[in-house]
Amino acid sequence: MLFLLACATEEPAPDTEPLTLPDDPAEDGVPVGVTTVIDGEQTYEVWYPASDSTTGATEEPDFDQFLPAEFLDHVGDVSFPTFDSGAVRDAPLRLPEEPYPVVLFSHGFGGMRLQSIDFTRHLASRGYVVVAPDHPGRTMGDVLPCLFSPPLDGCDLSGMTGEDPAEEDLADALAWVDAASTDGFFAGALDTDRLGLAGHSAGAGSTITVGSEESRFDALLPMAGFAAPSRDVPTMMMGGTCDSFATDANAQAAFEDLQDGWLVRIQGAGHLAFSDLCALDLAGNAGTWLAGRDDLNDTMYELLLQLATDGCPDVATPSPKLCDAETFLPLETSAPIVRSLSTQLFDATLRGEGSPDASAYADAELRSAE
Repeated sequence: MLFLLACATEEPAPDTEPLTLPDDPAEDGVPVGVTTVIDGEQTYEVWYPASDSTTGATEEPDFDQFLPAEFLDHVGDVSFPTFDSGAVRDAPLRLPEEPYPVVLFSHGFGGMRLQSIDFTRHLASRGYVVVAPDHPGRTMGDVLPCLFSPPLDGCDLSGMTGEDPAEEDLADALAWVDAASTDGFFAGALDTDRLGLAGHSAGAGSTITVGSEESRFDALLPMAGFAAPSRDVPTMMMGGTCDSFATDANAQAAFEDLQDGWLVRIQGAGHLAFSDLCALDLAGNAGTWLAGRDDLNDTMYELLLQLATDGCPDVATPSPKLCDAETFLPLETSAPIVRSLSTQLFDATLRGEGSPDASAYADAELRSAE
């Protein structure tokens, strides 16, 4: 009798929702949720597959949060444009038939955890959980106060001149993934045995460094930053032929040392083609907020202006680049290439499904390491 009563009071297990995905790996799949996690001193943005029952508007991310108070006090009340992220804030989790593979993402110098939403959200729509930490010492908020002479309070270039802050941040993020896989919102939904690591620009360097040392990562995706990992791990180097910072020549040289993986060369893509930073109109805002000020650090301003516009079509600046503003590949052409090849990489290495193929894209060349 007691046994029957216990069985009668057990709650039924919630229904899982299978991943039914389009054949085209550049096409979005299931709905996407996004949440911000503050864990001690670390802040993570997490994108994840959301339930088909998800309701509510997709979010316009708040990039103004990365404008430090010291900068705003100095230049006035300014604001970034925004765009639809395609993700719903704190949407219900899509209960998996099996735990989702996890990809960590490392942002570049002067970037932030939200800098590559088209990439991070897309992977989540294809059945991955993507975790992106901020890297204090190389965020936009650290760099903006350094544009002035003398620099404002809060100027922090340690991420460029000192030890790489991302190494500790990514280790903390991995520890958070381990803990979250067994407790809380993501309990039972994270596969800690299927891990990928991706990064852009300085984050590409962090990807290679951390991915060389941490054997738990099964695949690496450095974008717009090139070196071969020191261990034999599948690696897709992804870059653009018009990148003035991580040049195509450097990419091809690094590829010669790659033991296992691929090189993706996107014709006409610049440094920011692997991020959403062009949407913030950094050059236009710089002209409105900063140009002509007598307290600018001209050297720092010109460097960051070039970095902030390399790869943004139709954005002309006085800074020299490998390609001019009219030559950069349109972002609506390069973005599907990034989405497709990154999805194919992680599908092949974390799910054992298929192998990368760029034949659908006239502007992309894919080479395999021998």
